[in-house]
Amino acid sequence: MTDTQRTVLAFILIALVLILTPKFLRWVAPEKKAPAPAEKRLTGTDTVLTGPVKALPAKTPEERETTIFKAVEAAVQPQAPARQEKISTIETDIYRADVSSRGGGHLVAFELKNYRHGNGKSNVQLIDGDGDEINLRLGYINLDGDSIHLVQHFEVLEAPGTDRTYLSEGSITLAYRYAFSSGASVTKRLTFQADSYTISVAVSWEHPEVELGINTYEIAWPGGLRPAEKRVKEDETYGKVYVYQGGELANQGAVRKGPAKRQQLNGNTQWVAQRNKYFAAAYISEADKPGVYGAFAATPIPYHDEAGKNNATTTRYFMAVGYDARQPVKMTLYLGPLSYNIIKGLEVDLERIMNFGFSLIRPISKGVLYALVFLHDYIPNYGVVLILFAVIIRVLTNPLTKKSAISTQKMQLVQPKVKALQEKYKGNPKKLNQETMALYKSEGVNPLGGCLPVLIQMPVLFALFIVFRTTIELRGQPFMLWVTDLSAPDVVYTLPFSIPLYGSGVTILAIIMGLTMFIQQKISGAGTNPQQKPMMYMMSGMFFLIFNQFPSGLNLYYAFSNILGIFQQRNIRRQLKADQKPELPVKKKPKS
Repeated sequence: MTDTQRTVLAFILIALVLILTPKFLRWVAPEKKAPAPAEKRLTGTDTVLTGPVKALPAKTPEERETTIFKAVEAAVQPQAPARQEKISTIETDIYRADVSSRGGGHLVAFELKNYRHGNGKSNVQLIDGDGDEINLRLGYINLDGDSIHLVQHFEVLEAPGTDRTYLSEGSITLAYRYAFSSGASVTKRLTFQADSYTISVAVSWEHPEVELGINTYEIAWPGGLRPAEKRVKEDETYGKVYVYQGGELANQGAVRKGPAKRQQLNGNTQWVAQRNKYFAAAYISEADKPGVYGAFAATPIPYHDEAGKNNATTTRYFMAVGYDARQPVKMTLYLGPLSYNIIKGLEVDLERIMNFGFSLIRPISKGVLYALVFLHDYIPNYGVVLILFAVIIRVLTNPLTKKSAISTQKMQLVQPKVKALQEKYKGNPKKLNQETMALYKSEGVNPLGGCLPVLIQMPVLFALFIVFRTTIELRGQPFMLWVTDLSAPDVVYTLPFSIPLYGSGVTILAIIMGLTMFIQQKISGAGTNPQQKPMMYMMSGMFFLIFNQFPSGLNLYYAFSNILGIFQQRNIRRQLKADQKPELPVKKKPKS
């Protein structure tokens, strides 16, 4: 095989590695899926919420397309006295919640005041208030075996004197009660905190035995999470619903065709949760009173793009946790950002729904995130933080970089001897390899020494990619000029067509990254085998194409790291040349 053929083959292999790496990572670290539930009949001890369900009157296509989330089920409802809906608005420094008496505390809206929607026009709204689903919905099976969903207007027991309340500190409680004609009743209390995204939900039943067919009810979240990104497909890609039991995590991802059948996992349930790209909702049980089962489902629904056309689908997730109605229950609803420090602070392992990469890279990703957040406490601009982080990494890897440069220079010096061996043993490849390795050993040359700094920095680069793509700390953070969101590509112009690998957006930082990488490789590769240079240049081009769709923060870090690398290599080369200046010959004294 000629050197040219080897170069082409190497380039093809590099491309395959870059393209297939995500698939390989999913293969070596697959996420556990929940087992399919077995079909069975109800018994006195079963906790499966099933039974005959009566459908609502069919809606017209126009009614079905009014909102992004639509109801897909309805149950037999008990008769209730007519009540007017009462909506209480609770506002704090971090959120605004609209709470309805319908369903005993249905969250009509939940706006996060510190986070903007991806379109930049409004704050993030996690709930589709115009949808048909009732969140925090109670459900059970009655004595007739019917599935009951309590979506009526509850009696308001406790609420602020005004419809709108601003909570600057402390907490406030809303209480609702529903009385059944059978003599049973259920009370639900929601306690909101001024400085927390958690809501305490307490549920207690009186005389449940005269209303419930089994001693179990569930509290469900059927409305999903409203997309918060400009490109809805980003929420679709990262969206999942989870059940956490006994340290094991089961999940259901997006569905394309038809709803995913409800899956119910019986057993002590610590929490159920669902997420999109940057936000989450979770029901968290008390440590000493876990749920008796967890359940989830997924349904594909239409969504409207920015042009207002209903031309694609996303997934709405359902989650529920079951409890014993014979004892009062106090659980926690988390509704807020997927911020690692906030989620970790709940101390229930909810951070397991966050993606920090596969097991080997996960600690590095968390370390990178910690370092960036720590620096941001002192430097308010994450772009400047990234530049400083690039400097720190370059300083730490400087000894390895210098060692690599020395190894590269030694390789260049022995190249004439290597070529001589190639001529001498061109008909004997085995002997050529043996003599070449012997030459490297005698000259103190490590053929792989030049790769070490790159190999050391690759996990950091991969961790940065994960951090920028999946953690909310970098979401919407600007740098300067045209770079307004370090977690997204810095697109300055959109082409009317898409290029494979490159995409359709033209990004400035990807261009700078590609150019600096090319210059750096040209400097480091000076004096190497000319037949190896095309592969080096093609690698720069390949990286440019792929990085064009990566977050601008990653390109900023990599471009500045390349610039530092250029100056670093030039300085090392000058030092090496100075160290290797030939000594002046000593003049001999003339014989007398």
